[in-house]
Amino acid sequence: MARRDLSKFDASTHAASELEYIIRSEKKASEPQVPTVTPEQAMKDERMFKVSSNRDVTRVLFISRNTELLNPTQQSLDGYIDISDLFDEVHIMILRQGIPSKNPALRVAHNVWIYTVSSKFWWLTPKNGVEMASEQLEFASGFRPDLIVARDPFESAILAYKLGKKYGRPTQLHVLEDYSTSDFTQKSENNFWRLFLPIFTIPLFQSVRTMTATVQNMLQRKFVISDVNVLPKYQNYESLIDSEKQIALKDKYKPLIFFILFIGKLTHQSNLHHAIDATRFVLRNPRVGMLILGDGPEREGFKRRARLLGIEKQVIFETKVSDIEPFLKSANLLIVTDTDADSEELVLKGAASGIPMVMARTEKREDTFTHGNSAFLCNVTDVQALTDRINDLLNDVSLRSRFKINSQSIIRQQFHTDPGEYLEAYRTSIEQAFFVGSEVEGEDGQIV
Repeated sequence: MARRDLSKFDASTHAASELEYIIRSEKKASEPQVPTVTPEQAMKDERMFKVSSNRDVTRVLFISRNTELLNPTQQSLDGYIDISDLFDEVHIMILRQGIPSKNPALRVAHNVWIYTVSSKFWWLTPKNGVEMASEQLEFASGFRPDLIVARDPFESAILAYKLGKKYGRPTQLHVLEDYSTSDFTQKSENNFWRLFLPIFTIPLFQSVRTMTATVQNMLQRKFVISDVNVLPKYQNYESLIDSEKQIALKDKYKPLIFFILFIGKLTHQSNLHHAIDATRFVLRNPRVGMLILGDGPEREGFKRRARLLGIEKQVIFETKVSDIEPFLKSANLLIVTDTDADSEELVLKGAASGIPMVMARTEKREDTFTHGNSAFLCNVTDVQALTDRINDLLNDVSLRSRFKINSQSIIRQQFHTDPGEYLEAYRTSIEQAFFVGSEVEGEDGQIV
């Protein structure tokens, strides 16, 4: 092994050059390729897709409170894109309350590093984050990342602003949820105090991205932001629009001729009881049935509820359905009272399938669908509203037809369907922070 005279070399310079060598030697040299699969296979495969790139090097630091990114097997900002494909070099700093991690810095992919910043108190994590950045990302040649992205307007935003100001790097803020709602304050006991932070943090950023147009409009009403936009959206359900995969429900479930569909896990978190209560009157019609696709520990409890309401003959539990597509294409109405991540995916599949939907209101659904035009959106606890909207669709064929046309149009027009195009759009939206007319003073006093 060659000896190195440490008196003549800067150790940080040597470390930086080694890091460059690792990135350069492991970076793929192939042209961008997107895997080609059949629509049936695409529907069954996992959501993540891979895209390789030969773009100029962009090194990005993401700062987040989302500890799910600590999963060493999969890092994704949106559930679709593998973060290692998004930029040439990715650093992820996770802020969390708790005891320090034994391994605060981990390399989880050939170009992805994760740093865990811990503190006994949540409001001290930005301070500890500055120290972590100095230890792990500062070399003789300067600060490693070219761009800093905060994934929330709270602790992450404070740290991103401090690092951007210290090192003279452009910054971008992501606001991924409506923090003004009561749901936000109920998620954590500390969220009440976090509510005051956006008043001060959001004006510090000239480039802001949101998850929905609803949040974008809220921010534009409250703040003056140079560059604010919604992050691109992706879905791989367009194949359902033209799919002919159906099932003869009328033959399988005689004498029923009109089918209300519910799909979901039957756990204590399920809102199936609201769906059963809302359909109890129409299900007294012997020609109307409710198909429930799913299983779980609360199944017997839901069956008892149907018996108490006297509609047990009209409510059919199917617990071993592996492919929901034929049911979405064949049933007459889909009711979605759950609001979890799986149900958010379900409404997109339903829209592509063209099945008329009555659904619980959420931020994402309000951003995607128009009440009374492409779907009915109701408060999940308003059983009477759910009942009324089900009756509207049951008795109006033209309304069901309009919902089908408009919901499928949403899938075609509002979402990226090509993985490569979506990745490029997502990446470009973040890199727009480079071009916002902001001047940041670096630690050397220069304006960059």
